[in-house]
Amino acid sequence: MIFRGATTQTLSDSIRIAAPPEEVWELITTAASIAEWYDTWEAVDAADHERLRVGTSFRLRRHGRGRDNTALCRVTSLEPPRRLCWVQYGPRQPTLSVEFDLMPETDGGAGTLLRHTRSWIEPMAP
Repeated sequence: MIFRGATTQTLSDSIRIAAPPEEVWELITTAASIAEWYDTWEAVDAADHERLRVGTSFRLRRHGRGRDNTALCRVTSLEPPRRLCWVQYGPRQPTLSVEFDLMPETDGGAGTLLRHTRSWIEPMAP
C-alpha cells in the first residue's frame, strides 16, 4: 500500500481551547463554519445553519497546486457534546476517517481539550 502525503496510517493531535466543551461543540457541529477551522479548506457547501447529525453530507473545497480540490464528507457518528466523526472522500486523496473528541480540562479550568485524529481507510493508487 502507498499512502501519499503521510508516513503513517493515523495522525493525531490535541489542542487546548479556552472555551467550555459546549461552546466548542456548537462551533464544530455547525456545517457552514467547518471551513473556518478545519484543515486548509477554503469553503464548505452546506446549509448556512445546518447542524451536523449522523448521515449529514457536506462538500469541502480549496484551490491548490493549480487545481481545485474537493472532498465529500458524511457524518458517521455523533455523541454530543464529546465526539464527532465523519468519513472524507476525495479524488486524488485517500479516504479518511476524521474524528474529534472533546474533553473538559481536568485542572478546574473552563477550557476544552480537543483531540483530532485522521485515519486512512484506504490508500491512494500508486
